[in-house]
Amino acid sequence: RITMPSSSEDHKLRVNFSNRDLLCVNGCGFYGTPQWENRCSKCWQLLQNTQKRNDDYLKNKMAFRQFEERRKLSTESRSLTIKNLLKKSPSLVASQGPDGTSSSASPHVSSSSAFHSSASAGQLGGGSSSPVSRPRTRQRSPESQMARDDLSSFLSRNAPPTIAATISKSLSQLTVNIYEPRMGAEDLSAAVQAYYSQLDAYLNSQTVFIQNKLSIRAGDVMEAVERYLCTACYQRLFWADSDEEVADLSLQERIRSLHWVTFGFLETRLDLTKEQARNRLDEAINEMIDINSHRRVEEKLQCLLRCSHKIFDSLRESAAPTSADEFLPALIYVLLKGNPPLIQSNINFISRFALPSRTMSGEPAYFFTNVSGALHYVQNINHESLKMSKDDFESYTSGELAPPLNKGTCGCNQALSSMESSLARMTKLIAEQKQLATRIDEFERQVSQEETSLCDRIRDLISSFPSPEWIGLRDKVARAEAAANDACSLNSTSSSARVSTDSSESSAPKQPVDLLQ
Repeated sequence: RITMPSSSEDHKLRVNFSNRDLLCVNGCGFYGTPQWENRCSKCWQLLQNTQKRNDDYLKNKMAFRQFEERRKLSTESRSLTIKNLLKKSPSLVASQGPDGTSSSASPHVSSSSAFHSSASAGQLGGGSSSPVSRPRTRQRSPESQMARDDLSSFLSRNAPPTIAATISKSLSQLTVNIYEPRMGAEDLSAAVQAYYSQLDAYLNSQTVFIQNKLSIRAGDVMEAVERYLCTACYQRLFWADSDEEVADLSLQERIRSLHWVTFGFLETRLDLTKEQARNRLDEAINEMIDINSHRRVEEKLQCLLRCSHKIFDSLRESAAPTSADEFLPALIYVLLKGNPPLIQSNINFISRFALPSRTMSGEPAYFFTNVSGALHYVQNINHESLKMSKDDFESYTSGELAPPLNKGTCGCNQALSSMESSLARMTKLIAEQKQLATRIDEFERQVSQEETSLCDRIRDLISSFPSPEWIGLRDKVARAEAAANDACSLNSTSSSARVSTDSSESSAPKQPVDLLQ
């Protein structure tokens, strides 16, 4: 059953992200993402560190309060016990210490020291009292081994041995920490980002980089390290949280149920009746889906960059303005139409483990922020944002009702677009066939005329300039024709003579025959 709205414009979804909406809420000038509460990576790390310090402070304060309560209860209990013992046996007074306290207080002192030592150890260890784990031997995958070889080759060619050795050693320890089972997704992100920060400070403090004595910059080394980590530890970093896989599957189901929210419901000037515009948009969808096939952050961002450029190409083919107001609805349509696999995990992977410079400024960062915002918008689409009733929204989402037909939704239908394209091609072929038939008839008429004219010219030339051979042949043909005519005339004469003789004999009277003779 298809319901037709009173006006197709009533169901248009206006999506506008101003430049202010894309920037960090702290006003630092860098791009923020919804995954980081609209903060950039640096502000997000500062917020995480502040919250961690506050949480540690509250935990320590709570533990200290509980310890004070236990110590108070223990002291009161011992005091009552000593008083009872003194009432029963005064000889126990001799067992007290010089300060008048019982020697049984020593266990309490040791427990207090143990608490403070464990708290100090926890603070020094970043909130974890577990000892530093020793490197364990792991079987590297071919991709991990190739990434390690590429990094080693890069460092050996471009960096001094001391710097290369320091980076290799620190990366080995970081890799060991990454594969610790206790590390969650946010812990891994904090560890990797902290390593980036420390490595950047270390490289920029080296004289060879300060004085530009090398053919590479510190940023080149940072990018090489990022490539190594994202490739060698991809499985661990990408699947850091098992709940995110469930969230990705739920998001895919959500997008699949919103297949009817095409650009006909979005306020955009995309014209998918044009084949070139459809082709560019299909290429953008392919780029969006291709993100999941890459491991490196830079490759994923390049897919997003190419996808965005294809969307702008589609807008140009549609003769629409190539502005942010037109780009964002088209990007939402690409997400809804393509339903890329594990897109939420890929966005989280980029947010957590990319170099801060990649997601804070530049063209890739701008498009990444737009994709993050569009994905967040898709997750929160409801009947209110689409300006429709809740019953209709739920009916369309569940598949109970078909979405209303209009020019926009029909333009998004691949079957209808294919039929229209085929019909246009058939009409064009029929017109070309008619033109070809007309041209063939004209050609045949011209050939016939040329043939007649050519024969006449040949006869004229032969008559005007006969050759001896032709004259001999003409005479021979003439003699043959004359002989044939003579033979025909003789035959006709003899035949007529016989006919006349027979007729005269039949007309003469017959004499009687004497049989006696």
